[in-house]
Amino acid sequence: MSPASKAAAWPRTVGIVGAGAMGSAMGVGLARTGRPVAVYDAVAAVARAAQERDGLATGSLHDVAAADLVCVAVKPADGQAALQALRPQLSERSVVLSVMAGWTLDRLTEALPDTPLARTMPNLAVRHAAGLIAVATRALPDGREAELLDALDALGTSVALPEGAFSVATALVGSGPGFVALIAEALEEGAVSAGLPRAQARQMVPAVLAGTAALLGGGKDPAELRQRVSSPAGTTLAGLTVLERGAVRAHMADAVRAAAARAEEL
Repeated sequence: MSPASKAAAWPRTVGIVGAGAMGSAMGVGLARTGRPVAVYDAVAAVARAAQERDGLATGSLHDVAAADLVCVAVKPADGQAALQALRPQLSERSVVLSVMAGWTLDRLTEALPDTPLARTMPNLAVRHAAGLIAVATRALPDGREAELLDALDALGTSVALPEGAFSVATALVGSGPGFVALIAEALEEGAVSAGLPRAQARQMVPAVLAGTAALLGGGKDPAELRQRVSSPAGTTLAGLTVLERGAVRAHMADAVRAAAARAEEL
């Protein structure tokens, strides 16, 4: 769908409560579709910074709450106060989308009864239309979930999930970029220590990661790709042998499980 077509589709307007890193990233991504996006932050300087840095329009809480889709992107600890202030301002047609970690649909419903709700877990790559957004919904009108997922596809890839899977989704979507960044850091350090200039290593590592992601697109089995690039007695096998000796695969899986357990505690 073209930006013009998306702008004409639901949601016709977007409001964002919380203009920090995630709120601004979502605002930039959704504004790219041509939809009017307005942001509000309880700290006026934060909203002004989003306006100056990202070109996002700012508005009052009342302005933002009148939007078709209202994204709440405040810190989880500030959620109760934000939702309490938002509740009397909401339009009857508004859908509230939360990006607050740990805020379940039950908890959101307690704060905003009779409001159509969506719980999401995005990552900062939504700013570049390369994000991953897990979504669970409650009480949306017929057809609205499909429209919401279509709108969120402008931010990258949106995946509808049962809410019971959200702790794991939080670990994978929210923490995954940190884990991959650690791998990128290690690849760069290894290349430099083996003799590659750092400037070139820093240029090449993201290209390796992007190319690998493209090869894994469409649900391909990562084990199949690993086997395809592992020639007998070749360079890949030499490196993989070291990684397996260090149980890197097991440690990475453990990292996801630890992040999921922490997400469950929030």
